[in-house]
Amino acid sequence: MKGKFLVIHEKEFNRLVEEVINRVTKRVKPSTNTKNADQWIDGKEAKQLLGIKSNGKLNNLSKDKHITLSQHGRTKMYCRQSILDFLERSKI
Repeated sequence: MKGKFLVIHEKEFNRLVEEVINRVTKRVKPSTNTKNADQWIDGKEAKQLLGIKSNGKLNNLSKDKHITLSQHGRTKMYCRQSILDFLERSKI
């Protein structure tokens, strides 16, 4: 391997790494899709959130319009907020 090696103190190396991270963080815009990505969840996560195990119960909740479902082909995604709203409306 040809080239030069640079030897620096560990503290200086850590400081440089921190500076690079700060510069990159300032330049990178946060994704506007982060909120939307978390808004839709799969059936497994929806069942966990609802505290149910049955696919049939999950289907009935969406069929009866208690929770919002989006389907493309065989892929079903559930709106997290609609599930949270349903749980809030159903509390005793």
